Amino acid sequence: MYLICWLALNISRSFARFWLYPITAYFFLTSSKVRRASKNYLRRTKLSKHGLFQTLKHIYYFSAVILDRVYFITDRTEKFDIKVVNEALVSKLSQDNSGFILFGSHLGGFDILQSLKSKYGQASVVMDITHNSMITDILYNLNPVMFDAIIDANSDNALLEIKENLDNAQFVAILADRKIDQQKTIKCSLLGDDIQIPKSPFALPYILKKPAIVFFGIYVGKNKYEIHFKELKINHQDARTNREQNIAKDAQTYTSYMQEMIEKYPFNWFNFYDYWGDE
Repeated sequence: MYLICWLALNISRSFARFWLYPITAYFFLTSSKVRRASKNYLRRTKLSKHGLFQTLKHIYYFSAVILDRVYFITDRTEKFDIKVVNEALVSKLSQDNSGFILFGSHLGGFDILQSLKSKYGQASVVMDITHNSMITDILYNLNPVMFDAIIDANSDNALLEIKENLDNAQFVAILADRKIDQQKTIKCSLLGDDIQIPKSPFALPYILKKPAIVFFGIYVGKNKYEIHFKELKINHQDARTNREQNIAKDAQTYTSYMQEMIEKYPFNWFNFYDYWGDE
């Protein structure tokens, strides 16, 4: 990661991208965990082949998005051709001065949200700081303002900080596809098999009475990205006794949106570990 940062900040993007090939080869050759996770994922997709070439392409896409994170974090978004799909979902909430929750994932790039900062302000991101210590250090050095907007998921005041941001008509972004330690989970179906995703993010819209949107920052190739917004129909009027059922429904809707994106952009899946628990 430090090497990619140095390349991005000190040489041109086109020259930095040249180094993605040896970086891809390095991870392929040295990490059996990455190879297994990629193969286990790719065989679930609709790709006609999921062999050596597809695994290399999968790792290359991940490396390319990691490189581009540096540009997004440092607000150098002019280098990219970015298409936004369903932006009206966000712009309406922004015009209404309504804070909202944005559910992201490790499908595509998350930091591309910075490209919308001039329109909708700086996102507050809920993150496990201790689990991502290297990323946290890099983020602090590259963009202190963005770092200051991080809400530590392990903080006793996390829920209060999230509420304060939402009440101030800001939006809070959460990666909702991975559980942290002993978090309670919900069973959902993805690519034909069961997965466990954290329950707490999907409870927040009901606890805080706020709307929620699903977000994907998809890498299309070269300098092209697509930002996709998807609606979660949160029913705040439903009886409290139905909350658990509604949370489970929303979690599966989120997972179904992930599958929809996977089917269109299969090489954007960046969970390089035993995600299904069957390796």
